[in-house]
Amino acid sequence: MKKALVIITAVTAMLTLGACVTSDQAAKASKAPKFMTAKEMAKAFKKGSITCNNVLADGTKVQDFYYKDKTAWSGNLDRNIGDKIKQGEWKIMGPGLRIKDHKKKKPYGKWFNLAKTGKKSYTAYDGSGKKYMTMK
Repeated sequence: MKKALVIITAVTAMLTLGACVTSDQAAKASKAPKFMTAKEMAKAFKKGSITCNNVLADGTKVQDFYYKDKTAWSGNLDRNIGDKIKQGEWKIMGPGLRIKDHKKKKPYGKWFNLAKTGKKSYTAYDGSGKKYMTMK
């Protein structure tokens, strides 16, 4: 019985010490980004076709041209990577942005949540919350 009491006390102490976080550590912890709503995304794409200089998560610099040639919230996409051009499609649906590369096997493309980081700059996060690209 005494041995069990010592083990329970030790485990409780470890959990208590492990759960303690100073206010400095809490302040330094990265905060989750505030994702844009459907209205905010529609407003960003409202003024017409957009050109974005992007940096992908792997450091590759690309330039995207989003054409509003289908509906107000969807169209075709050209992505310049160096001297190569990839064509695709984009669509705003709810609070998400879908980018589809015609070469990929996934029929629906990849979905992103956008977080506004400046006047005309955004960061796209994939479904797992990882940063995918910055858009300016």
